Amino acid sequence: MDCIILAGGKGTRMESPIPKVLTEVKGKAIIAHQIDYLKDKVDKIVLALGFQAEKVAQYIKEKYPESSIELSFEDEPLGTGGATKKALGLTSSKFVLVLNSDDITDIDPKDLEKYAESAICVAHPRLPFGLIEEKEGYARFVFNPILEDRLVHIGWHMLSREEYLEALPDKGSIESDVFPKMKLRLHLHQGFWGTLNSKKDISNFEQRTDLPASLEIK
Repeated sequence: MDCIILAGGKGTRMESPIPKVLTEVKGKAIIAHQIDYLKDKVDKIVLALGFQAEKVAQYIKEKYPESSIELSFEDEPLGTGGATKKALGLTSSKFVLVLNSDDITDIDPKDLEKYAESAICVAHPRLPFGLIEEKEGYARFVFNPILEDRLVHIGWHMLSREEYLEALPDKGSIESDVFPKMKLRLHLHQGFWGTLNSKKDISNFEQRTDLPASLEIK
């Protein structure tokens, strides 16, 4: 299965002049965390690049000189939908794994292939702040609880290439313009998931003690 990593974001919430995917977390760039985890699990990796694409391309050339990573460039902002549609031209597998560069998880692509149909990866979210519950008229404080009765998309999905090409816009969002039109199998991930959207996310990520060895995070 081929893989597309959406790596075109500016990283505005990082308050940094460099592309988000080049922001270092635990000693290496965000994009390197994704590539190192996936390079032996998929047939091909395609990076969909946008903001300061030349900097990301140079990093890939220096960091992975012998790799077969392919690059898809936006001439103008296309949104996640348009960027994916353009990158799909560099793929050939029946199903394609598509993921956000800033969602770090230990999902095994083989667990998605077994569905043989388009699937979206979800998890029970962890509330980023304390939850107050009522107990006999008094407050009971629960720190960062996991909401077992709710599901959220965790930035990874496997989609039928043919079906996806028909649904994708030249410009637009996967979440709002594509997913509502598709029949998607739910894949509930019970393992690790962390987001890297802001400086606070990075700080929280680096303090976590549940980082799995499979992600090669030192």
